[in-house]
Amino acid sequence: MNKVDLSIAFNKPPADAVAYFKSKGYAISDEWHDVLTTAHAKAFTVARVQSMEVLEAIRKKVDSAIAEGLTAKQFREQLTPELQRLGWWGKTKNEQGDAIQLGSPYRLNNIYRTNLQTAYMSGRYRRMLARSKTHPYWQYVAIDDAQTRPEHKLLHGKVFRFDDPIWQTIFPPNGWGCRCRVRALTAEQVKARGLTVEDGSGYVQQFDAEIVSRESGEVKTTEHARIKLPSGDVMTPDVGWAYSPGQSAFGTDVAVAQKLGKVEDVQLRAETIQALNNSDERAKAFELWTRKSIERIEQYQAAKLAGDTAGLRAFGPRPQHKTVVSFLNDDISQKLQDKGIDAARTLILSERVLAHAHSEKHQANGTALALKAYTELSTLINDPKVQVLWERERNELLYVKREGEESIKVVVRYQGKGIELDTLINALKVKTHTIDAAISGGLYEVWR
Repeated sequence: MNKVDLSIAFNKPPADAVAYFKSKGYAISDEWHDVLTTAHAKAFTVARVQSMEVLEAIRKKVDSAIAEGLTAKQFREQLTPELQRLGWWGKTKNEQGDAIQLGSPYRLNNIYRTNLQTAYMSGRYRRMLARSKTHPYWQYVAIDDAQTRPEHKLLHGKVFRFDDPIWQTIFPPNGWGCRCRVRALTAEQVKARGLTVEDGSGYVQQFDAEIVSRESGEVKTTEHARIKLPSGDVMTPDVGWAYSPGQSAFGTDVAVAQKLGKVEDVQLRAETIQALNNSDERAKAFELWTRKSIERIEQYQAAKLAGDTAGLRAFGPRPQHKTVVSFLNDDISQKLQDKGIDAARTLILSERVLAHAHSEKHQANGTALALKAYTELSTLINDPKVQVLWERERNELLYVKREGEESIKVVVRYQGKGIELDTLINALKVKTHTIDAAISGGLYEVWR
């Protein structure tokens, strides 16, 4: 079987692929099936890695492979000596005395292919989601060659709407080494090509899959899904792959926000939004994302000061590296509608915006926030005690946290060229008296 060189297939590393991989946290497991499905989209994991130092080394090199377009051969050659130095190489024995495989050329090839493919498809998912208004139909495309699994070929050419629940299960990759992809189509393209748009909501069958640990012999059970087509044919992703990496990493929040707007029960909708915004796990995820991004931004600033060209390339702000800050509540949503603004239900923060807020200029003039304040922006926005203002001239929403003579001001823009979602565009310290002056002068409208 010929090895697939994904760096050539991708031509150049998409910014979205880098963003996906960087958005992952850490998870350590004895075996790959200990961290399954949606957790894989949030956490970088390598089976049988119990050392954070080893995991960090592997993660950094995968990151480099995505960002710099390393080939599989370059990836192996650069990472192997480091893993050997750390003692994570060759065969060893576990606590039961069974032989287990640590690092090897085969394992490094698998790590390379898997992470690059999931990162790439996550980027595809995000770009396609942004175009869903004009290209609402998605077509599954399987590579038609001898390496393609027959079950994956069953889905080739099938078309479903972008919001069909079937994509939560079949958005590629659907297994180890899967090379399938998805193309976005307009209604005109669907008609011109004589394609049929299917409703896949009834195709998905949930079931419990059993996994036998190769090391302990323990039988584990995990939630899984298969696709049963009207023809009677069945397609089952590999265990642990019945999910969309892109949707798990970013699109789930967007999809939830779209559905929230359609919930007719006002109380239910309000309670759901409150529960989502007050989730401890979401707050921790936002804090982790922000800490990592600020760390990278400061590394970039240090490289610029030192004239370090390699550092500038390695740590430059990534515009597609984004996270969801908050879901919009009904009160604010209605006020925006009264202004003629049909706002999305999600508030997005990008690393580029964070880099602007934390720029050397803003640090020098004292308007940049402290790290703790950045990590708590999600909590700040959802604090009922925080003042909400409308900036009439710029059509911007302001969240103001008063702290004596100084205040924290968070700026959200709802109209602007190229803005697909509600976008946080700045967060800074201001003098409280300037806020009061703008209110009394009629520049700001008080909403809360």
